[in-house]
Amino acid sequence: RTLLDLLDYADIDAFHAAGGLDRLFHGRTPDSGVAQIETRDGEVLPVDARVQAVDWDGQPATLVTLRRAQENRAQEARLQEDRARESAEAARAKSLELDLRQRDAEARELHAILDTATDGVAVLDADGRILSLNRSGEALFGFDQNEVAGEPFSILVAKESQEAAVAYFEGVKSGGVQSVLNDGRDFMARARQGGSIPVFVTLGRLGSGATPKFCVVLRDLTAWKKAERELGDARREAERASALKSDFLAKVSHEIRTPLNAILGFAEVIMDERFGPVGNARYRDYMRDIHKSGEHVLSLVNDLLDLSKIEAGKVDLDFTSVDINAVVAECVSIMQPQANRDRVVMRLSLAPSLPNIVADERSMRQIVLNLLSNAVKFNEPGGQVIVSTALTDAGHAVVRIKDTGVGMSDDELQTALEPFRQVSTARKNEGTGLGLPLTKALVEANRASFTIRSRKGEGTMVEVTFPPTRVLAE
Repeated sequence: RTLLDLLDYADIDAFHAAGGLDRLFHGRTPDSGVAQIETRDGEVLPVDARVQAVDWDGQPATLVTLRRAQENRAQEARLQEDRARESAEAARAKSLELDLRQRDAEARELHAILDTATDGVAVLDADGRILSLNRSGEALFGFDQNEVAGEPFSILVAKESQEAAVAYFEGVKSGGVQSVLNDGRDFMARARQGGSIPVFVTLGRLGSGATPKFCVVLRDLTAWKKAERELGDARREAERASALKSDFLAKVSHEIRTPLNAILGFAEVIMDERFGPVGNARYRDYMRDIHKSGEHVLSLVNDLLDLSKIEAGKVDLDFTSVDINAVVAECVSIMQPQANRDRVVMRLSLAPSLPNIVADERSMRQIVLNLLSNAVKFNEPGGQVIVSTALTDAGHAVVRIKDTGVGMSDDELQTALEPFRQVSTARKNEGTGLGLPLTKALVEANRASFTIRSRKGEGTMVEVTFPPTRVLAE
């Protein structure tokens, strides 16, 4: 089979049909040594021949062993090596071509992305010179890319920001702290038409070779700065209007309270008949109505005055060490008669060894009384008000007041927290509509948090929570 492959014959029959051994050796008996043989195509191949006599089935025979000549084998080996090398080079060239095509496609895609980006993007060399500028950058500065290519990046920066911009670039380039804590910078950019543009600049390194490049992203802050100014102006105007309103309320409340005290005082004198009998019983009833209405108006004025002071930041608080358990217990005692009249059960549970808190004692008393008053007022006969204090594992001091009263829906709760608004209930309740908003404001003025949860028909729970920073060590 090896001989047939060497001579390029398909099988032994084809070999015999072409002339067999006579054609192979040109009709001569080969001798040992160098000989020549002819292939099917007529090509003459030099071979090393070895001829020896052998016995074949009891008959004398000649065994001829053929081996390709050394020179031909070396030449064939070199040819095979050349072919393998050419094949490998062709494969490498094809792979390189595909890689270049892919990189070219990626580069075109990246340029397309940069050109559609809303932010300006510039690429700088290691010296800070501009290599490219996308379309948004051209529109932002008014420069064409060809005009700024090769120019220092500082050409796009306003004079007052150039020193800071250069320092930012050098910091990122050096790989120091600025390259690690790189959160961008606010600069004033320079427009071609003149004038300055507020921009937010983020600078990043591209690659880590000996000659790195840098990418600069520039975001136009003009609209943002304008909105910021307008928001600041609106906030200052609102604060000014709020201060004027609070000042007006404080002055009006003070002016109203002075004659009210006189009205209440004279009403009490007449009701007590200190200078003789009134005469007609109706007058006594009228004076009681006058006194009751006066007290209602005075309560409204006092609430207005307190709320206006808090909103104006003029509330006078005396922060001291306050025994919150003692304050809560005192307020429960004050409200107990009213709860008894309304047949509401009050339960008290005070945390043992509760540390004192830093607060204003007078306003804390007002806070607890307001919450207890609401819990009793908006309850039903047979209902309960559960008052408790606690110290959480996280170190918060909590005053909790829970009732089983009428409760409120989410919308009603929002209404109750707005000044001068009251929630409509099945029964008519008197009040100014300032109790809950004033209480919340007083809680926050004491650096505590106010939380209220309520469900219609089930009741309300209010928590006043003092953070650990307001709780004194035991």
